Amino acid sequence: MLQKGLFPETLPPCFSTVDLKRALRGIVPEVRAKELHKRPTDYVRYNGTKHDGSRRFFGSPNPISYFYVADFVSKNWRTFDERFTASPFSVSRPREGQDTDDRPVIIPSLSELTTEASKKIGYSPFILKTDIAQFFPSIYTHSISWSAHGIERAKKDTEVSSKDLPFNRLDFLVRNCQLAETRGVLVGPDAFRLVSEFIAAGIDGELFDAVGAEIVGAARHVDDYYLGLQSETAAIVVLSKLRELLQRYNLNINDSKTKILSGLEPLNDLWAQELRQESRNLNGYNVYVTDTVDDIVLFINKALDLSATFKTDSPVKIALRTLDQIRLYRKDEWSVVEPYLQRIIFHHPHCIDYAALLVVKRVALNKKIDSEGWTAAVHHLVLRHLAFNHHHEVVWLLWLLLCCRLDIPDELVTALIASPNAHIRSLVVAGFADGRIARKPKLSLGGKLPSTDQNWLLNLQARSVGFSKASFGGSMSAEFEHLANRNVVLIDIQDHLDKVQKGSVHAISRTRYGYDRQDDDYYDFGDDDGIAF
Repeated sequence: MLQKGLFPETLPPCFSTVDLKRALRGIVPEVRAKELHKRPTDYVRYNGTKHDGSRRFFGSPNPISYFYVADFVSKNWRTFDERFTASPFSVSRPREGQDTDDRPVIIPSLSELTTEASKKIGYSPFILKTDIAQFFPSIYTHSISWSAHGIERAKKDTEVSSKDLPFNRLDFLVRNCQLAETRGVLVGPDAFRLVSEFIAAGIDGELFDAVGAEIVGAARHVDDYYLGLQSETAAIVVLSKLRELLQRYNLNINDSKTKILSGLEPLNDLWAQELRQESRNLNGYNVYVTDTVDDIVLFINKALDLSATFKTDSPVKIALRTLDQIRLYRKDEWSVVEPYLQRIIFHHPHCIDYAALLVVKRVALNKKIDSEGWTAAVHHLVLRHLAFNHHHEVVWLLWLLLCCRLDIPDELVTALIASPNAHIRSLVVAGFADGRIARKPKLSLGGKLPSTDQNWLLNLQARSVGFSKASFGGSMSAEFEHLANRNVVLIDIQDHLDKVQKGSVHAISRTRYGYDRQDDDYYDFGDDDGIAF
């Protein structure tokens, strides 16, 4: 979980902690000995996009702090798995990823919810549709222990090292990843997805015990509920009980998304069903349709029209995934579609990642792209999004420039390193170290590199590649010195290019970047050298 599950999946694939396992060898016993030391650390914030134009913050936790959380989950995996299996409603049960997957834990996509929900609600004449408001940011870390051991027991025994209440320790370890804050858990790292599912699955059981007789069938995907009921009255009763249970854990119903529906109403938007059908046709699943350039352009234009009509970037993401499925980057028709991609990134920021992945795939295949057009478009957009502090757009666009070896002038580098965000600045450092940025950026890091603040990634990257020779300070300094001295790799630009150079590998991963989800509401356990990741 530490190797593939630390960075949010919404970051470009160059951000990787696979090398941490190697780099930590030799100090794991020392690290574990400090597990209960009060060493709260900050995390790197990541201002991301959502399909509807709103924003969501993700976080990249300090690797040593996160090690403890991942280690706890690994050691207690049976408890987690039993809770997940026991849930009467969950269709988001995590499963272990395969070695070929990009994430260590896989949660079924939201688009699978409607199919599973339809099966589970059965003959229900009425459906209560609701979700938990601001789920991850609202989780009270003490409720981790409440959920595992019961609220009354957990409130009586709050000792971090309690032998009777082992999840008190997890509460403490989670808080250490976020400057000791008790309100909310980070969005992005896989361990925190498991923690949130653990709490939600526990509430499922409590709800079933309380009002299960009223429920015909139900499905929950992370924080989204579809509850099948006999009557509208039963829906109100169940909603009231769910609201009460959530409040006990300091969580709340999202009233703006709560509806009582007829059992005949479609659970999935009709536009999404129709567009996915057309995507399958374009893939050649329907013998009546071939993927001529006119068909492709028509499909893109329909997706753009749907996006404008329903005020969501989701149709455009479906279209870009379809371009990956038909492997447009290998075809001559690319030159016709490429200008659409260049225009899309101006108006659909939530789609910048998919567009970048498609372009980089074509470059990895040694195919021609409109270098001049992409350079001009990306330079303009980087400066625009830097002004708004939009990390997602800036990081992905910078990654595109670096992978394609497009021109990055000094003035653009100066603007990038002026950003306070460590994801952006560390990627600049990696670009220079990799020979993709001509001159060394004028980035002063000081005579002592903090190991526990929000710049941990920048400082560790700078030391590991020789950009800075300063020593580390702070409570994690010993661990960070060890990692830097072993030249830990946290950003590897070339690795993705090497992987997607293979013709059989898709541009867009099937296990990250929100693949095949309607929207974005929502993660190998081994023991080599005693490290469980």
